[in-house]
Amino acid sequence: MAGLFNSFYYGKAGKADFTPDQLPKNRVELFFSMLRVRFSSLIGINLIYVVFSLPTIIWSVIHYMVITNSLGLGEEGAAQAVASSDIRGYLLIYLVGLIPCMMISSIGRMGVSLTLRNWARDEHSFMMSDIKDTIKGNWKTALAFGFISGFSLLVLYFCYSYYSSMAAVGSVLWMIPQALVIIFCALWWMSTMLIYPMAVTYDMNIRTLIQNGVIMAIARLPFSILFWALPTFIPLVLIFTIGMQWVSLVFMLYYLLIGYALYQFMTISYANACFDRFLNPRIEGAGVNKGLRDPAYDEEDDQVTDEDIKNL
Repeated sequence: MAGLFNSFYYGKAGKADFTPDQLPKNRVELFFSMLRVRFSSLIGINLIYVVFSLPTIIWSVIHYMVITNSLGLGEEGAAQAVASSDIRGYLLIYLVGLIPCMMISSIGRMGVSLTLRNWARDEHSFMMSDIKDTIKGNWKTALAFGFISGFSLLVLYFCYSYYSSMAAVGSVLWMIPQALVIIFCALWWMSTMLIYPMAVTYDMNIRTLIQNGVIMAIARLPFSILFWALPTFIPLVLIFTIGMQWVSLVFMLYYLLIGYALYQFMTISYANACFDRFLNPRIEGAGVNKGLRDPAYDEEDDQVTDEDIKNL
């Protein structure tokens, strides 16, 4: 049994290292190669993040149950009126309490970012020690990002509600600032895919991290929307088309087991590509295309000919 695990972690004895022609040629090959190697380790990463996310999970479940129960109180007509008022109050309390919960989960997200970044570009990581050191050196930055993320949802709720009420009784032009608020909030959440791995890779202050993250998210907007929106909205679409009970249970088990780590591994792979395109070429000594085959490599140069053997 010990030999089996040693083979899993260190490879097969007597097997040669990767040759240049065996390295991935592009980011897609690199992602799936590393996913195959690190799949079981992603489960451990996911469990670590779930521990930091427990306040968010518990807080969300409690308020989901409260809102669900409030919809079934009293007689049907009066109940709906009371429920509508109560739901707004419960939702406000939920969003305010969500801010410190997201600050705690942000620490976990920052902690696992370095390990996932290394794995995504085929580098080694001492998982537990790297997570510990990353949290120790970046916990203040993580708290700031978590606060902004939680506060953005609160601002979105207030602005969306206000502009909706103004559009209902006044001009439809109020829908313009309503749409802008949604766009700004979505842009922030898309930029977080880049901000967290950037924070553990470069020595930048919070303002520079946010600025660079937003610029790169806009510069690669189609891919930013793709990587952010699909995992976010696919569960919602399935819930409304299939049913909340079964889909919610499946996705809950999926995210508790590996879903978060798999999603972050994918977005950090995307972030590495953005760094190689926009940041690393401008930084002296920064490596580019780590884990990928050198574009200048020519397979024919490595082939041994009869003339080479004679010259030995």
